[in-house]
Amino acid sequence: MKHLICGAQLLDIQEELQESENIICLPNGHTDKLIQLLGNHWRIRSVLLHAFSDNSDTLIEERERMLFAGGSKKPIEGNLFFLDNIESGESLMLSSEAPDFVTTLLYVKHGELWIENLGNAIAIGYGKTDEIEAICRTYYKRAMINKLPRTMSNTWGDRHGADRVCRDFVLREIQAAREIGVDIVQIDDGWQTGHTYDKANLNEQGRRIFRGDFWEFDPERFPGGMTEITAAVHEGGLKLGLWFAPDSENNYAYLERDLSVLKKAYAEWGVRFFKLDMYWIESNENKEQFLKLLKTIYSFGDDVAVQLDVTRDQRINYLCGKEYGSIFVENRYTKSANAYPYRVLRNLWSFSKYLPTTRFQFELVNPDLYRESYPENDPFAPSHYGMDYLFASVMLSNPLFWMELQFLSEERRAELAPIMKVWRRLREEIATADIQPIGERPDGRSLTGFAVRGKENSYLLLFRELTDRDTLDLKFTKAVEIQKTLISNTDVTATAQGDRISVTLSKPCSYALIEINMGTNEKTSL
Repeated sequence: MKHLICGAQLLDIQEELQESENIICLPNGHTDKLIQLLGNHWRIRSVLLHAFSDNSDTLIEERERMLFAGGSKKPIEGNLFFLDNIESGESLMLSSEAPDFVTTLLYVKHGELWIENLGNAIAIGYGKTDEIEAICRTYYKRAMINKLPRTMSNTWGDRHGADRVCRDFVLREIQAAREIGVDIVQIDDGWQTGHTYDKANLNEQGRRIFRGDFWEFDPERFPGGMTEITAAVHEGGLKLGLWFAPDSENNYAYLERDLSVLKKAYAEWGVRFFKLDMYWIESNENKEQFLKLLKTIYSFGDDVAVQLDVTRDQRINYLCGKEYGSIFVENRYTKSANAYPYRVLRNLWSFSKYLPTTRFQFELVNPDLYRESYPENDPFAPSHYGMDYLFASVMLSNPLFWMELQFLSEERRAELAPIMKVWRRLREEIATADIQPIGERPDGRSLTGFAVRGKENSYLLLFRELTDRDTLDLKFTKAVEIQKTLISNTDVTATAQGDRISVTLSKPCSYALIEINMGTNEKTSL
């Protein structure tokens, strides 16, 4: 079987290929020579997607090199690779759908290319160079089972851990979520009988294991079980989420036990969203067991979803298990003075170049909490931002209220109400839209944003960070029209002339969501 695509020849492959809409999939990977590059003018862009975000705030690493004499002296590490045929203006995309423990290496010699990724799946996309990243985003969006973005609350962000988790506390969280308009209340660690901080629950490597009645509901914290919690959630028109940690030891030897706990939570407690944490994946056998866990959870019903925590250890990463749920990207805390709104925006903006934003769950914190943790003169501390700005910075993902909602002030709730109303009206469009980054990479002093290209309507979500510059100048491929500003926290002046739009935001730390007419297939560039 041979394919000639984008000035390259796909070499003979024994495995059966799955092919659709500019994407060829090799479900079992490939270790032999994969592609013959034709011609002398190739550029390779490699993209490393870093998980273990508890140890780093650089989650995307991009590198570029020109091939010399049809090869590269050293193997190229990455998760995504874009091969640009400069002569033809066409490109190939190679995606290694491997978990964290795998280091994917791309080799090129005399124009022959092959990938080592321990036999994990590889996706090959092809198209025009200025479309190849959109092809990548579309491929991963179509793979997702859960496409509709949701808002969720989780109290862990306020750093009281499991201490406050109990019947009355959760009931107050449900009431606050109902008042604010949050979709899902998720109960984190603390609902169960076992204690994750107990050193008796650690194995020889210092990793957590869960034995005996660990996953029984704590009768002291929840004397009536889940009955009242489930009733309050349903009465409020909300959904219930639950934190859970699969036992990874001995290749998920307790998988059936864990699945029975999750099935009970779904069937009896009304839980529909499961945050999976503290697991590890160190082999392809581990990966297959974890994917079996995910597949079984999704067999519970059409209304189930997972959030996959990638903040520590070796886990599933961003591309492996692409069908399932959303990625819980990072733990950031005001108490630790490491929660900065511009860095959250930066990470979402960086991912949006290659992957659908609704694949991710990004947080907004309570900006009034632990103000004393930050230096008095820190201009980027959360307290300098309105709640509507914080929400706007994550509204194209699955916004996570990383806080104890019941303590969010009335003033902050009032700031939220208008933008959340707009978001609820638009979220079905966000679910199907192609979203790409525009402007500068956020750094606290940028002019930045996103272009949201829907089937019927298109939008610009723009941000003026802490900068004296006030105007974003955007260029499109064809004439565009401004329809209206849907919401902003400042005065907005927007003008269009032919294929250019100029938007002025009158004050720093501001945002604007603007509806435009840009055509369903238009690209944006600066």
